[in-house]
Amino acid sequence: MTTTISASQTQSAPSQNAALEIPKLTPMNSDRLAMGLLVIQPSPFCNINCDYCYLPNRTDTRRMDFDVLEKVMDKIWNSGLVISPFSLLWHAGEPLAVPIKWYEQAFEIINRFPKAKDYVIHSVQTNGTLVNDKWCAFLNEHQVEVGISIDGPEHIHDHHRKTRKGEGTFQKAMRGMETLRKNNVPFGVISVISDISVDHPDEMYEFYREHDITGLGFNIEEVEGANASSSLDKMEGGLDRIRSFLKRFYLRNKADGFPINVREFQNAERNILEPGWSHKPDGDYYNMEADPFGMINVDCFGNFSSFSPELLGQPTEKYGSFSFGNLINGSVFDATVNEAFQHVLADIEAGNKKCAETCQFWQYCGGASPSNKYYENGSFDSAQTHQCKSTVQMPMEIILEDLENDLGITDKVAPLIEMPAPQN
Repeated sequence: MTTTISASQTQSAPSQNAALEIPKLTPMNSDRLAMGLLVIQPSPFCNINCDYCYLPNRTDTRRMDFDVLEKVMDKIWNSGLVISPFSLLWHAGEPLAVPIKWYEQAFEIINRFPKAKDYVIHSVQTNGTLVNDKWCAFLNEHQVEVGISIDGPEHIHDHHRKTRKGEGTFQKAMRGMETLRKNNVPFGVISVISDISVDHPDEMYEFYREHDITGLGFNIEEVEGANASSSLDKMEGGLDRIRSFLKRFYLRNKADGFPINVREFQNAERNILEPGWSHKPDGDYYNMEADPFGMINVDCFGNFSSFSPELLGQPTEKYGSFSFGNLINGSVFDATVNEAFQHVLADIEAGNKKCAETCQFWQYCGGASPSNKYYENGSFDSAQTHQCKSTVQMPMEIILEDLENDLGITDKVAPLIEMPAPQN
């Protein structure tokens, strides 16, 4: 899951030391704001050791205390940000490594809050290795949305997704997926495209078809957090190979009547048919201009961040900290007077202004993911990244090319994607 941010376009970006000109946000005026995503880390621990994982501290087995969870939910609920249903993603570690009994009590705490059963949409992203019948019963009972991480056939999946002993995790992950299916738990699949899979779109496609996987998202291996380098960047012509992979996969899917719903192509289609949808607060590209607290990420100690889930708990010298406060003793609105928050926000807005002025895809993505900008380019105050080329630009180009071919158009459909006018 990459939730990204769109910043407002301004005449000039504030300096790093200037006070950012945003309204003082308090529960009294937060009725114009709405939180769409709350990420809670029940534990940093993960039971496997994928070599491309961005998360630090994956051997830390500490869990969120229930009194911390209760205070976090109290601060969230009383912030004025909960005005409609929102997603609560249990993430930033392997969520199923925390026992069912913990979640039973956690859900009981959450359900004490007014309308929680109607407003909270629980979801988990799991590596699948710990899924069993008891977990399926719990997931079904609470209607928890499930994503499972499987990178493709065994030799591809096991290349990067190993245990700490260096053993492959494919068999356990597939057993978990089949257990979900047996228990009628709906799920989608996330696959990381890396050096080992990027040249094998046909093998990947046939794997998904063989296993009746109909909901799929591609995460292109990223430089992010603890993953200081991407295997794709070490390959000659990495971006061209990604594009070839996506195009071949799209054409195979088209030839079969599109039995697989691929997130990146679905987003691209919607961007083409409904330009600007991604700028909405509830779009896939989180609109910071409309709501700087549309996404809140909380670690197991109550520390919180915003902007991108991938920033939570990450060390940084430039900004001091990506934690903008603690919900045990403070409020989410404490961030507005936090120097690190102000610095990050100013740089994100400056970077998104660069995107608006230079990128023909601006109106469709709203500025790409700030965490990718930071880790790929070394600064939020930057523009294009490999991530936005791979997950936003390429899928749109592939679909437009296909439309041109179907319509017999020889010239590019320039009006559909135009360079933005200079910002005044």
